Amino acid sequence: MIRATVTVSGRATEILRRVRETAAGPLTISIDSGCCEGTAPHLYDNYVVPHGSVEIARAADIPVFIPPHFQDQYDGVRFEIDAVDDENSDAMSLETRLGVRLVMRHVGARAD
Repeated sequence: MIRATVTVSGRATEILRRVRETAAGPLTISIDSGCCEGTAPHLYDNYVVPHGSVEIARAADIPVFIPPHFQDQYDGVRFEIDAVDDENSDAMSLETRLGVRLVMRHVGARAD
């Protein structure tokens, strides 16, 4: 079991609430190694979680998943999901339509 600690900033919580109001289905946050944005959190609705991915936390009651190849790296890590202004983002993450982007901020090292 992955022991990550995830907090959510007030701004990110408000953005997630706003997206939830218009979402077409259940929301999921995926942290993966995307082609262009590295490990930036991506917010999707009706997302099909890849085989082997695990839920490491909930952000404003939205499950946060990571793939198998990140599980060792995220075990024991503490980070915050925040939101930053990004009017020009072309990411497929749902919050971008509000002119913002979800980001991760490291707040603590692994407890090895």
